[in-house]
Amino acid sequence: MQDSAVSSSLNAVLSAKSRWQAPEIETFLGASRLPLRVSSIDTEGFPHITSLWFLYRDGRFYCCTQRQAQVCQHLRHNPRVGIELAVNAPPYQGVSGTGTAQVLAAGAAELLDTLIDRYLEGRDPRLGQWLRSRVASEVVLEITPQRLTSWDFSRRMSAPSRA
Repeated sequence: MQDSAVSSSLNAVLSAKSRWQAPEIETFLGASRLPLRVSSIDTEGFPHITSLWFLYRDGRFYCCTQRQAQVCQHLRHNPRVGIELAVNAPPYQGVSGTGTAQVLAAGAAELLDTLIDRYLEGRDPRLGQWLRSRVASEVVLEITPQRLTSWDFSRRMSAPSRA
């Protein structure tokens, strides 16, 4: 998908109160190596938060996890999610929203390789090897945002950002 088409799809779900516009959000999501917090609903109706490595591509978030992970079990019963990607130190900034998620069997090996390269950047090859050894039971979570917003407290906080 072309950048303008991605920005258009992001604009369609962007809150009017969002601090950043679509290009700034896409830059933040592309540069960040923080895990995406995914909130699913458990079988008793309570929220459950899972932190997952992610890739933002073509207006959607993609994560890998084990087929039997709790988040997958929850999503099979209720595909609605909350998401957040936020820095953990001042100045606080981030993106949050809601969406729907699908658990997909196809594409896990390729996505897992991409995520390992993105997050480990060549460090800790033993962890990368261990993660790849479990690829047969990996699945892809595809999250389609329905609403996104952002916040950025840089103007009122003086510490440098850590995305």
